Amino acid sequence: MKKILLLLGLLLCVASQMMAQDKVVPMYRIGGHYFSKELPMDEAFKISSSIMALADKDGNRVVNLLVGDDFKVPESIKKYEIPFENVLNGEQLEEGAQNFAKMKKLISSTDVEKFIVGKALPDDFAEKDIDGKTWTKEELKGRVTVINVWYSGCGPCRREMPMLSTWKDKYPDVQFVSANFENVDKVKQITEKEGFNWTHIVNDTYFTKRVGNEGYPLTIVVDKNGIVRYCKHGANDNNVRSEILQLICGSYFGYHSN
Repeated sequence: MKKILLLLGLLLCVASQMMAQDKVVPMYRIGGHYFSKELPMDEAFKISSSIMALADKDGNRVVNLLVGDDFKVPESIKKYEIPFENVLNGEQLEEGAQNFAKMKKLISSTDVEKFIVGKALPDDFAEKDIDGKTWTKEELKGRVTVINVWYSGCGPCRREMPMLSTWKDKYPDVQFVSANFENVDKVKQITEKEGFNWTHIVNDTYFTKRVGNEGYPLTIVVDKNGIVRYCKHGANDNNVRSEILQLICGSYFGYHSN
């Protein structure tokens, strides 16, 4: 019996290895279809010159050509298409592509009022954090609040997380809140890996819609009365970091309180 079980185990292992060998790392993703490196680059870029990079857990990178919802695979390139079941880490690549599409749709919103320094946060909102607590304008009042808007596909966002975490330890009387449009599991996966210790709003639309085309991350400082005192796109270099920290200290000790 033991020999039979051992033989079955070996057969399963061999079958698993054969399945893995059948998987292919694609070169392109076009409208939900995957293509091999044999697809000539000039043929691919005739379809679209708007691109983004997708990456899987193994570090493989795929060129995602952005096309409309009505895209149909041209006959001339069908021979290069890889069946989805043969795409290595296909589900992960699709998740990345869908997240990017959702992000683009949110930041392209034109019916929202942007954050303006010197004015109160626009409109009302009710967004939940990773623990289920609801955040509103009223929740932000009474304490200086720093808000960092990010998403998982933003490399600079992730690289600055360890540095941002030191702020929470240094200024315990300031509220540090991050906002992300992705779900709880995705946000936890990133924040736990990067050691990002802020309070994390998930499934966010309020802050994300106001990122606009200027890009991630977006950092906002709101004073004790709910007035925006700082709003800037991009990762924190030394100069930006100094500006924010000076503002936090000034707000905490009473400046900009009126």
